[in-house]
Amino acid sequence: MLNKLTSILGLCALILFGCSSQGPATAKFKSNFNFSEIGSYSTYPRNSVFGESQNISYATRNNIETAIERSFDSKGLVYQPNEEADVIIGYHLIQNKQDLNKYNQGVKYCDPCLHSGLAVKDKKSWQIIPGSLVLDIVDQQDKRSVWRSVYPLKIKPKDNSQEVQDKIQQAIRAMMQTLPLGLS
Repeated sequence: MLNKLTSILGLCALILFGCSSQGPATAKFKSNFNFSEIGSYSTYPRNSVFGESQNISYATRNNIETAIERSFDSKGLVYQPNEEADVIIGYHLIQNKQDLNKYNQGVKYCDPCLHSGLAVKDKKSWQIIPGSLVLDIVDQQDKRSVWRSVYPLKIKPKDNSQEVQDKIQQAIRAMMQTLPLGLS
């Protein structure tokens, strides 16, 4: 009887974990970019043309930027003013294809240029669906994305602010695990 109860509880836990787990993030990156030389980062200023092009609430922006800062700081990188940083971190919460295309132009995203990474190696497909979070590392030299990761946030209208914040932090942590060697 005890073994049967333990088995049932174990199965329930496995089912619950499987439903709550989002899975790994997908990523692509430019293979000839030296990620180990990155020492500092910044995000696009909110009052910039780039920042204004994103239709993201102030609270969601704060959650995303806080999660970015925690993750990059934990890697030993230093936040710098935009013009002094080695790279700029761009992010976008996908709402529709037009918004994503506008964002892609802002970070000069080039899919064929990012020909290495988890999405390529494992032949994983991009989960470019509404509600997915896109994170880019943009090289300061040519203002072009050199790494992109995508993760489905699955935020529900009934989610409270803490649940949204937790989903964003989980997403950024998963995305950071896809960084190429030297920075991860």
